[in-house]
Amino acid sequence: MDQEEEGLGASPSATALSSASPIEPASQSRPSGLQSAGAWDCNRVFQIIADCCGQFRKGPVFQGSPHLVEQMERGLEEGETLQGGGVLEVYDMPPVSDIPDGCEVVDLHFVKVAVNKANAEAHRAELVDQLSHFPEPEILAGGPSYIHMGGILGDQGLALELFALGKVLGLWGVITPEGMGFSGEAADMMAGNGFVMCTGFRP
Repeated sequence: MDQEEEGLGASPSATALSSASPIEPASQSRPSGLQSAGAWDCNRVFQIIADCCGQFRKGPVFQGSPHLVEQMERGLEEGETLQGGGVLEVYDMPPVSDIPDGCEVVDLHFVKVAVNKANAEAHRAELVDQLSHFPEPEILAGGPSYIHMGGILGDQGLALELFALGKVLGLWGVITPEGMGFSGEAADMMAGNGFVMCTGFRP
């Protein structure tokens, strides 16, 4: 989900999420130099996530302040800019109706993440090895938010996908406002402030 703002500051629920990654069959081999060497390899974790997960939007592509949404849905002429303050969230990813058959789906408030279970199991041992060398083990054991994990991975969307992947593999649970009984604006506020997290890594 990409975010654009004009005039007012971002709403607490606004966050930057990447587009859905493809869910392809697990590779039988990987390039030399990417093998685990007993250390955290962020690039390899990205590849594991891409091989197992994809993000899917739960609602329209454009969400946020109604007047900004209307302008985007109408389409901007060349050189035209958005008029008026507010927040615009752009979910540049496929809808949930496009989730492939056979995937396990994890709802992480902002998006649903589809996980190819067969691919995930094929990568289980390597993912556990990578997480065992996570740069902030105490944080991972305590259960980081998607904001904190996004800071480490460099992308909050990847953080959500990693949370979903770990949940499907039984490495942790996930905590969302909806899971705690909240909905609507209250849930959006909580999620925007970081209340989407995993319960903590237990290898």
